Amino acid sequence: MITKSDKQIIKSVIGNRYAPIIQKELMECHEFNKNGMPYSTGHITNIMNGEKHEIIEAAIYRVVKNRLEIREKRKSLLYKKSK
Repeated sequence: MITKSDKQIIKSVIGNRYAPIIQKELMECHEFNKNGMPYSTGHITNIMNGEKHEIIEAAIYRVVKNRLEIREKRKSLLYKKSK
């Protein structure tokens, strides 16, 4: 379950329009709801607001991890260029 403090951290990494980004991650990993349809952005928002859902939560944390890795790569590139 995502807490309020987790939500703030996630939003600081991904941004305020996080639902479409997470939805895209779910579709790329071929993770769909029980009807075989993509999870809705509303459902993703509900998970961010505290509902439990293992699949969507895992996707959220994957997106955060990927975004943080990208930030680190950018920082290292900027640091190397400035030397």
